[in-house]
Amino acid sequence: MPTEHFQRGQVIFREGDKSQEAYFIVNGLVEITIGTSHGVQSLAKIGPGEIFGEMGMIMDRPRSATATAIDNTAVEVISDEEFEREILQRPDRLHVYLATLFERIRKTDLLLTTTTNATVPLNIQPKQPVVKEPVFRVKLASQYGASLVDLPPVSKTITKLPFRIGRSYFDTAVSSLARNDLSIEDSQPHHLSRNHCEVDFENGSFVLRDRGSKLGTWVNGAHVSVDSGIISCPLKVGENKIIFGGEDSPHHFTITIEELK
Repeated sequence: MPTEHFQRGQVIFREGDKSQEAYFIVNGLVEITIGTSHGVQSLAKIGPGEIFGEMGMIMDRPRSATATAIDNTAVEVISDEEFEREILQRPDRLHVYLATLFERIRKTDLLLTTTTNATVPLNIQPKQPVVKEPVFRVKLASQYGASLVDLPPVSKTITKLPFRIGRSYFDTAVSSLARNDLSIEDSQPHHLSRNHCEVDFENGSFVLRDRGSKLGTWVNGAHVSVDSGIISCPLKVGENKIIFGGEDSPHHFTITIEELK
């Protein structure tokens, strides 16, 4: 498959373009956006190992979204025949593709649930899209000291978004579909779900977003979960206190956000 390179800010394809190929990200970062009556809406930011653009190709329809490189990016260009041969018939890439597809379905379902249940006051105008994201450093660290849990400490700098968090488990095929960037060990009764939450950037701030977890997450004292009707919560600059699971969960963490000058 041929490889193409895109510079940061370069459009790979636009909403409404003809669909003749899909793309496999070798390295870099791509943002998928759509145009709405309120401006451009970001749907996802995807990175190495993920595939995009295949639905328009398969269905022979114009592009339903715009794809833009938000970092210097290399992609393999996949034709219809190559998609069948190089993706669907290769277990390693098929798992990655299905993981991406399931994540899209999960996010769409959560978005539809929230939209259906939400009541929007008429006097509140929608937020305008953010044109440029700030330079940042985001650190995630466990706080197991007071919980008496015998787990290895966690200390990570988040360098990609969304950053997905979930419970670790040992079914290799299924775990590859979970697509977690951080898997946390958790004994029964489980406090974390396999697809628990993610850290992302939207509407000008970092957020923690639920991924359909059973117990949700506590963010600076606020409960974030699908059942509560709040699927995302802003993270403040500085230290954020996080509990993955219920209030009695031992999985206490901090997410520290530092804006760089």
